[in-house]
Amino acid sequence: MATFVIHGAMVVLVISIALCMVRAVRGPTLFDRVLAFDCLALNVVGGFVLISLLLRTDAYLDVVLVVALLGFLGTVAIATYLEGTLVDS
Repeated sequence: MATFVIHGAMVVLVISIALCMVRAVRGPTLFDRVLAFDCLALNVVGGFVLISLLLRTDAYLDVVLVVALLGFLGTVAIATYLEGTLVDS
C-alpha cells in the first residue's frame, strides 16, 4: 500500500515539474520565471524524499538538504538582484 501511494505521489510530482517547466519557459515576466524555478527546486526536493522513502534509505537526505539550500539561496539572490534593478528604475 505504501509503495502505491509513493508511486502516485511521484506521478503528481512529474506533472508538477512539467507545469513548472512550462511556466519557466513561457512566463511573461521574470518574476514568473523565478517563482517557477523555486517551485521546480521544491519539486526536486520532494522527488528525492520520495525516492528515499521508496528505497528505504536515508542516503538521499543529504542531497535533499543541499538542493533545498541551493534553491532558497538562488531565490534570495535573484530577488535581491531584482529589488536593486527595480529601485534604480
